Amino acid sequence: MNFLQKLDLKRIAFHFLYWVFFLFFYYSNKSDDEGSYPFLFVYSFKIIAQATAGYGLIYFIIPETLNEKKYLLFILAAVGWIYFVFALLMILKFYYLEPKFPDFFADWLGHKMTIPERLTSGKLILREFSFITYPIIILGFISFNRKQQRLLKLEEEKKSMELKVLKNQLNPHFLFNTLNNLYTLTLKKDDKAPEVIAKLSEILDFVLYRCNEDYVSIEKEIALIENYIALEKLRYSENRLNILFTKDIQENNKISPLIVLTFIENAFKHGVINETEKAIIRLHLESKKQQIIFSIENTKPKNEFSKISDKSKIGLINVQKQLDLLYPKKHQLEIEETQTKYAVKLYLTL
Repeated sequence: MNFLQKLDLKRIAFHFLYWVFFLFFYYSNKSDDEGSYPFLFVYSFKIIAQATAGYGLIYFIIPETLNEKKYLLFILAAVGWIYFVFALLMILKFYYLEPKFPDFFADWLGHKMTIPERLTSGKLILREFSFITYPIIILGFISFNRKQQRLLKLEEEKKSMELKVLKNQLNPHFLFNTLNNLYTLTLKKDDKAPEVIAKLSEILDFVLYRCNEDYVSIEKEIALIENYIALEKLRYSENRLNILFTKDIQENNKISPLIVLTFIENAFKHGVINETEKAIIRLHLESKKQQIIFSIENTKPKNEFSKISDKSKIGLINVQKQLDLLYPKKHQLEIEETQTKYAVKLYLTL
Protein backbone atom coordinates (compact mmCIF):
# COMPACT_ATOMS: atom_id res chain seq x y z
CA MET A 1 0.00 0.00 0.00
CA ASN A 2 2.87 2.39 0.87
CA PHE A 3 4.47 1.65 -2.50
CA LEU A 4 1.25 2.55 -4.30
CA GLN A 5 0.95 5.78 -2.31
CA LYS A 6 4.43 6.83 -3.43
CA LEU A 7 3.55 6.35 -7.09
CA ASP A 8 2.47 9.39 -9.06
CA LEU A 9 -0.56 7.76 -10.67
CA LYS A 10 -1.48 10.90 -12.59
CA ARG A 11 1.96 11.03 -14.18
CA ILE A 12 1.91 7.29 -14.97
CA ALA A 13 -1.49 7.69 -16.63
CA PHE A 14 -0.18 10.61 -18.70
CA HIS A 15 2.81 8.59 -19.94
CA PHE A 16 0.60 5.60 -20.72
CA LEU A 17 -1.79 7.74 -22.76
CA TYR A 18 1.19 9.35 -24.50
CA TRP A 19 2.37 6.00 -25.91
CA VAL A 20 -1.19 4.85 -26.67
CA PHE A 21 -1.59 8.03 -28.69
CA PHE A 22 1.49 7.17 -30.76
CA LEU A 23 0.23 3.63 -31.32
CA PHE A 24 -3.07 4.89 -32.71
CA PHE A 25 -1.24 7.60 -34.64
CA TYR A 26 0.73 4.87 -36.45
CA TYR A 27 -2.45 2.84 -36.88
CA SER A 28 -4.29 5.77 -38.50
CA ASN A 29 -1.52 5.98 -41.13
CA LYS A 30 -1.36 2.27 -42.01
CA SER A 31 -2.12 1.15 -45.55
CA ASP A 32 -5.31 -0.72 -46.39
CA ASP A 33 -3.51 -3.97 -47.24
CA GLU A 34 -1.96 -4.21 -43.77
CA GLY A 35 -4.05 -6.24 -41.34
CA SER A 36 -5.14 -4.56 -38.12
CA TYR A 37 -4.04 -7.33 -35.74
CA PRO A 38 -0.50 -7.82 -37.18
CA PHE A 39 -0.05 -4.06 -37.34
CA LEU A 40 -1.06 -3.42 -33.72
CA PHE A 41 0.92 -6.43 -32.51
CA VAL A 42 4.13 -5.43 -34.29
CA TYR A 43 3.87 -1.73 -33.49
CA SER A 44 3.22 -2.48 -29.82
CA PHE A 45 6.73 -3.93 -29.69
CA LYS A 46 8.06 -0.90 -31.56
CA ILE A 47 6.37 1.40 -29.04
CA ILE A 48 8.00 -0.59 -26.21
CA ALA A 49 11.38 -0.11 -27.94
CA GLN A 50 10.78 3.65 -28.25
CA ALA A 51 9.72 3.90 -24.59
CA THR A 52 12.75 1.86 -23.44
CA ALA A 53 15.12 4.12 -25.36
CA GLY A 54 13.33 7.26 -24.15
CA TYR A 55 13.20 6.49 -20.45
CA GLY A 56 16.78 5.25 -20.46
CA LEU A 57 17.87 8.59 -21.92
CA ILE A 58 15.65 10.89 -19.86
CA TYR A 59 15.91 9.24 -16.44
CA PHE A 60 19.43 7.83 -16.48
CA ILE A 61 21.78 8.95 -19.23
CA ILE A 62 20.87 12.66 -19.29
CA PRO A 63 20.96 13.12 -15.46
CA GLU A 64 24.26 11.23 -15.17
CA THR A 65 26.03 12.82 -18.14
CA LEU A 66 24.42 15.90 -19.74
CA ASN A 67 23.31 17.47 -16.44
CA GLU A 68 26.83 16.93 -15.14
CA LYS A 69 28.26 18.66 -18.25
CA LYS A 70 29.92 15.47 -19.48
CA TYR A 71 29.03 16.19 -23.08
CA LEU A 72 31.25 13.65 -24.85
CA LEU A 73 30.15 10.91 -22.48
CA PHE A 74 26.53 11.89 -23.12
CA ILE A 75 26.92 11.55 -26.89
CA LEU A 76 28.65 8.17 -26.58
CA ALA A 77 26.17 6.85 -24.01
CA ALA A 78 23.10 8.11 -25.91
CA VAL A 79 24.20 6.68 -29.27
CA GLY A 80 25.28 3.43 -27.60
CA TRP A 81 21.97 3.06 -25.74
CA ILE A 82 19.84 3.75 -28.82
CA TYR A 83 21.95 1.32 -30.83
CA PHE A 84 21.48 -1.31 -28.11
CA VAL A 85 17.67 -0.86 -28.29
CA PHE A 86 17.88 -0.98 -32.11
CA ALA A 87 19.85 -4.24 -31.96
CA LEU A 88 17.31 -5.84 -29.62
CA LEU A 89 14.48 -4.76 -31.93
CA MET A 90 16.28 -6.24 -34.97
CA ILE A 91 16.83 -9.56 -33.16
CA LEU A 92 13.19 -9.60 -32.04
CA LYS A 93 12.01 -8.98 -35.60
CA PHE A 94 14.32 -11.62 -37.09
CA TYR A 95 13.55 -14.46 -34.67
CA TYR A 96 9.97 -13.76 -33.64
CA LEU A 97 7.94 -11.10 -35.47
CA GLU A 98 8.90 -11.93 -39.07
CA PRO A 99 8.30 -15.68 -38.72
CA LYS A 100 4.95 -14.90 -37.07
CA PHE A 101 3.82 -12.35 -39.72
CA PRO A 102 5.85 -13.04 -42.89
CA ASP A 103 3.40 -11.21 -45.19
CA PHE A 104 3.48 -8.10 -43.03
CA PHE A 105 7.29 -7.79 -43.43
CA ALA A 106 7.47 -8.80 -47.10
CA ASP A 107 8.22 -5.25 -48.28
CA TRP A 108 10.25 -4.17 -45.26
CA LEU A 109 13.69 -2.68 -46.04
CA GLY A 110 15.76 -5.24 -44.08
CA HIS A 111 13.59 -8.28 -44.64
CA LYS A 112 16.19 -10.22 -46.66
CA MET A 113 19.15 -9.20 -44.50
CA THR A 114 20.85 -11.44 -41.98
CA ILE A 115 21.36 -10.29 -38.38
CA PRO A 116 24.97 -9.12 -38.98
CA GLU A 117 23.86 -7.25 -42.11
CA ARG A 118 21.02 -5.55 -40.26
CA LEU A 119 23.24 -4.51 -37.40
CA THR A 120 25.79 -2.90 -39.76
CA SER A 121 23.53 -1.47 -42.48
CA GLY A 122 23.92 2.31 -42.38
CA LYS A 123 20.66 2.87 -44.25
CA LEU A 124 18.69 0.62 -41.90
CA ILE A 125 20.34 2.05 -38.79
CA LEU A 126 19.53 5.61 -39.89
CA ARG A 127 15.91 4.71 -40.64
CA GLU A 128 15.32 2.85 -37.38
CA PHE A 129 17.17 5.44 -35.31
CA SER A 130 14.90 8.19 -36.63
CA PHE A 131 11.84 6.03 -35.90
CA ILE A 132 13.00 5.25 -32.36
CA THR A 133 14.02 8.78 -31.43
CA TYR A 134 11.34 11.16 -32.68
CA PRO A 135 8.78 10.35 -29.91
CA ILE A 136 11.67 10.66 -27.45
CA ILE A 137 12.38 14.22 -28.64
CA ILE A 138 8.77 15.22 -27.93
CA LEU A 139 8.77 13.44 -24.54
CA GLY A 140 12.12 15.03 -23.69
CA PHE A 141 10.80 18.49 -24.56
CA ILE A 142 7.75 17.93 -22.33
CA SER A 143 9.98 16.69 -19.50
CA PHE A 144 12.35 19.67 -19.92
CA ASN A 145 9.43 22.11 -19.92
CA ARG A 146 8.03 20.59 -16.70
CA LYS A 147 11.44 20.85 -15.03
CA GLN A 148 11.78 24.48 -16.12
CA GLN A 149 8.36 25.28 -14.67
CA ARG A 150 9.32 23.62 -11.39
CA LEU A 151 12.61 25.55 -11.32
CA LEU A 152 10.79 28.83 -11.98
CA LYS A 153 8.31 28.05 -9.22
CA LEU A 154 11.13 27.22 -6.80
CA GLU A 155 12.95 30.40 -7.82
CA GLU A 156 9.82 32.49 -7.17
CA GLU A 157 9.32 30.82 -3.78
CA LYS A 158 12.97 31.41 -2.91
CA LYS A 159 12.68 35.05 -4.00
CA SER A 160 9.53 35.50 -1.90
CA MET A 161 11.18 33.96 1.17
CA GLU A 162 14.31 36.11 0.75
CA LEU A 163 12.19 39.26 0.52
CA LYS A 164 10.27 38.33 3.67
CA VAL A 165 13.52 37.76 5.54
CA LEU A 166 14.95 41.07 4.31
CA LYS A 167 11.80 43.00 5.22
CA ASN A 168 11.71 41.37 8.65
CA GLN A 169 15.28 42.60 9.14
CA LEU A 170 14.45 46.12 8.00
CA ASN A 171 11.12 46.73 9.77
CA PRO A 172 12.36 46.18 13.37
CA HIS A 173 15.34 48.44 12.63
CA PHE A 174 12.98 51.18 11.44
CA LEU A 175 10.57 50.74 14.36
CA PHE A 176 13.42 50.75 16.88
CA ASN A 177 14.61 54.17 15.64
CA THR A 178 11.08 55.59 15.71
CA LEU A 179 10.39 54.30 19.22
CA ASN A 180 13.66 55.84 20.36
CA ASN A 181 12.34 59.19 19.14
CA LEU A 182 9.14 58.72 21.12
CA TYR A 183 11.08 57.62 24.19
CA THR A 184 13.17 60.80 24.10
CA LEU A 185 10.05 63.00 23.93
CA THR A 186 8.25 61.18 26.74
CA LEU A 187 11.30 61.55 29.01
CA LYS A 188 11.10 65.29 28.42
CA LYS A 189 7.31 65.16 28.94
CA ASP A 190 7.03 66.98 25.66
CA ASP A 191 3.52 68.04 24.53
CA LYS A 192 4.40 66.73 21.07
CA ALA A 193 4.29 63.10 22.30
CA PRO A 194 0.58 62.53 21.38
CA GLU A 195 1.24 63.78 17.85
CA VAL A 196 4.21 61.42 17.63
CA ILE A 197 2.01 58.51 18.72
CA ALA A 198 -0.55 59.39 16.03
CA LYS A 199 2.14 59.53 13.34
CA LEU A 200 3.69 56.32 14.63
CA SER A 201 0.28 54.63 14.48
CA GLU A 202 0.01 55.51 10.77
CA ILE A 203 3.51 54.22 10.15
CA LEU A 204 2.80 50.97 12.01
CA ASP A 205 -0.33 50.46 9.93
CA PHE A 206 1.80 50.76 6.80
CA VAL A 207 4.66 48.58 8.03
CA LEU A 208 2.56 45.80 9.55
CA TYR A 209 -0.26 45.53 7.03
CA ARG A 210 0.81 47.07 3.73
CA CYS A 211 4.42 45.99 3.50
CA ASN A 212 3.42 42.37 2.91
CA GLU A 213 3.01 43.26 -0.74
CA ASP A 214 6.04 43.42 -3.01
CA TYR A 215 4.91 46.78 -4.39
CA VAL A 216 2.70 49.64 -3.18
CA SER A 217 1.50 52.82 -4.86
CA ILE A 218 3.89 55.76 -4.87
CA GLU A 219 1.31 57.82 -2.89
CA LYS A 220 1.46 55.35 0.02
CA GLU A 221 5.24 55.46 0.05
CA ILE A 222 5.13 59.27 0.02
CA ALA A 223 2.72 59.24 2.98
CA LEU A 224 5.16 57.01 4.88
CA ILE A 225 8.09 59.31 4.11
CA GLU A 226 6.14 62.41 5.14
CA ASN A 227 5.07 60.78 8.43
CA TYR A 228 8.65 59.79 9.15
CA ILE A 229 9.94 63.30 8.37
CA ALA A 230 7.18 64.77 10.56
CA LEU A 231 8.33 62.59 13.46
CA GLU A 232 11.92 63.66 13.02
CA LYS A 233 11.00 67.37 12.70
CA LEU A 234 9.18 67.13 16.04
CA ARG A 235 12.43 65.91 17.54
CA TYR A 236 14.61 68.77 16.33
CA SER A 237 14.17 72.52 16.48
CA GLU A 238 14.30 74.69 13.37
CA ASN A 239 17.77 75.93 14.20
CA ARG A 240 19.01 72.31 14.19
CA LEU A 241 17.40 71.06 10.99
CA ASN A 242 16.65 72.39 7.53
CA ILE A 243 14.80 69.73 5.54
CA LEU A 244 13.03 69.92 2.19
CA PHE A 245 11.08 67.11 0.51
CA THR A 246 10.06 67.83 -3.10
CA LYS A 247 8.00 65.63 -5.41
CA ASP A 248 7.29 65.41 -9.11
CA ILE A 249 4.60 62.77 -9.58
CA GLN A 250 3.64 62.46 -13.23
CA GLU A 251 2.63 58.77 -13.08
CA ASN A 252 1.05 56.79 -10.23
CA ASN A 253 3.69 54.04 -10.34
CA LYS A 254 4.24 51.28 -7.80
CA ILE A 255 7.38 50.93 -5.70
CA SER A 256 8.74 48.39 -3.26
CA PRO A 257 7.72 49.55 0.25
CA LEU A 258 10.45 50.89 2.56
CA ILE A 259 13.02 50.66 -0.24
CA VAL A 260 14.11 54.30 0.19
CA LEU A 261 13.53 54.61 3.93
CA THR A 262 16.98 53.29 4.87
CA PHE A 263 18.60 56.20 3.02
CA ILE A 264 16.34 58.68 4.84
CA GLU A 265 17.09 57.09 8.22
CA ASN A 266 20.82 57.27 7.55
CA ALA A 267 20.54 60.93 6.57
CA PHE A 268 18.98 61.77 9.94
CA LYS A 269 21.22 59.44 11.91
CA HIS A 270 24.52 60.68 10.46
CA GLY A 271 23.59 64.10 9.17
CA VAL A 272 21.58 65.48 12.08
CA ILE A 273 22.25 63.68 15.37
CA ASN A 274 25.98 64.41 15.39
CA GLU A 275 25.73 67.84 13.78
CA THR A 276 26.65 70.69 16.13
CA GLU A 277 25.46 73.30 13.67
CA LYS A 278 22.41 73.34 11.39
CA ALA A 279 21.96 70.13 9.38
CA ILE A 280 20.57 70.23 5.85
CA ILE A 281 18.66 67.39 4.17
CA ARG A 282 17.24 67.55 0.66
CA LEU A 283 14.97 64.81 -0.72
CA HIS A 284 13.42 64.56 -4.15
CA LEU A 285 11.11 61.87 -5.52
CA GLU A 286 10.21 61.75 -9.19
CA SER A 287 7.71 59.33 -10.70
CA LYS A 288 7.30 59.37 -14.44
CA LYS A 289 6.53 56.92 -17.21
CA GLN A 290 8.36 53.64 -16.61
CA GLN A 291 10.76 55.20 -14.09
CA ILE A 292 11.10 56.32 -10.47
CA ILE A 293 14.01 58.50 -9.38
CA PHE A 294 14.78 59.12 -5.72
CA SER A 295 17.58 61.35 -4.49
CA ILE A 296 18.67 62.44 -1.04
CA GLU A 297 21.53 64.65 0.09
CA ASN A 298 22.60 65.57 3.60
CA THR A 299 25.41 67.57 5.14
CA LYS A 300 28.07 65.72 7.11
CA PRO A 301 29.23 66.82 10.54
CA LYS A 302 32.98 67.26 10.82
CA ASN A 303 33.68 64.87 13.68
CA GLU A 304 34.64 61.25 14.22
CA PHE A 305 31.07 60.24 15.09
CA SER A 306 29.88 60.86 11.55
CA LYS A 307 31.30 57.62 10.20
CA ILE A 308 28.75 55.09 9.03
CA SER A 309 28.18 52.35 11.62
CA ASP A 310 28.06 48.62 10.95
CA LYS A 311 24.28 48.65 11.53
CA SER A 312 23.83 51.32 8.87
CA LYS A 313 25.99 49.31 6.48
CA ILE A 314 23.75 46.29 7.12
CA GLY A 315 20.74 48.44 6.23
CA LEU A 316 22.37 49.53 2.96
CA ILE A 317 23.34 45.93 2.11
CA ASN A 318 19.75 44.91 2.88
CA VAL A 319 18.39 47.51 0.45
CA GLN A 320 20.86 46.43 -2.24
CA LYS A 321 19.68 42.81 -1.88
CA GLN A 322 16.05 43.89 -2.18
CA LEU A 323 16.89 45.91 -5.27
CA ASP A 324 18.61 42.89 -6.82
CA LEU A 325 15.53 40.74 -6.15
CA LEU A 326 12.77 43.20 -7.04
CA TYR A 327 14.51 45.20 -9.78
CA PRO A 328 17.04 42.80 -11.36
CA LYS A 329 19.12 44.77 -13.87
CA LYS A 330 16.49 47.52 -13.65
CA HIS A 331 18.01 49.73 -11.01
CA GLN A 332 20.99 52.02 -10.63
CA LEU A 333 22.27 53.16 -7.25
CA GLU A 334 24.72 56.06 -7.09
CA ILE A 335 26.36 56.99 -3.77
CA GLU A 336 28.60 60.03 -3.49
CA GLU A 337 30.46 60.92 -0.31
CA THR A 338 32.66 63.96 0.23
CA GLN A 339 34.06 65.73 3.27
CA THR A 340 30.94 67.88 3.56
CA LYS A 341 28.03 65.88 2.16
CA TYR A 342 26.58 62.43 1.55
CA ALA A 343 24.36 61.97 -1.52
CA VAL A 344 22.37 59.02 -2.85
CA LYS A 345 20.52 58.74 -6.16
CA LEU A 346 18.38 55.73 -7.02
CA TYR A 347 16.95 55.00 -10.48
CA LEU A 348 14.24 52.36 -10.79
CA THR A 349 13.11 51.20 -14.24
CA LEU A 350 9.56 49.81 -14.20
